[in-house]
Amino acid sequence: MRDDLFAGITLGAYAIPEGVAYATLAGLPPQVGIYGYLLGGLGYALFGSSRHLAIGPTSAISLMVGVSVAPLAMGDPVRYAQIATLSAFVVAGMSILAWLLRLSTLINFISETVMLGFKAGAGLSIAATQIPALLGIPGGGHNFIERVLRIASEFPRLHPVVTGIGLLASPYCG
Repeated sequence: MRDDLFAGITLGAYAIPEGVAYATLAGLPPQVGIYGYLLGGLGYALFGSSRHLAIGPTSAISLMVGVSVAPLAMGDPVRYAQIATLSAFVVAGMSILAWLLRLSTLINFISETVMLGFKAGAGLSIAATQIPALLGIPGGGHNFIERVLRIASEFPRLHPVVTGIGLLASPYCG
């Protein structure tokens, strides 16, 4: 029981800030990321097979929700949440159907090059949305190029204290 309690506390310390960040990345309220971890874990407990796997929202899914739901919501936050919720239920239904039909072998037909390109694109897109907060400058833009140009134009006005704290807090720099 002690080991399970320690594992739960460790996962909670990791999952709560990550879930909040991914919800924000998707343009949803922060608590939605925590719900994503809870419901994802319950779903995996019912249908999954590994005892050593943590399930929850990811940056790629958050980005896809953010860019696909925003135009449909037309600026209405309630409609945005409704469309995102419907999308989650549709994906859950499709996942259950794929599980029932044992479609997991289809991943073998996606080349490593395609997966590498997708991961690189997701990483660059995430960086372009998060760097303004790291530097303490205003961000913006509707696509990757606009965001990068905005960062470049605002770079001379970066906030040194915010940047310093952000770099020290980063697990890769501190």
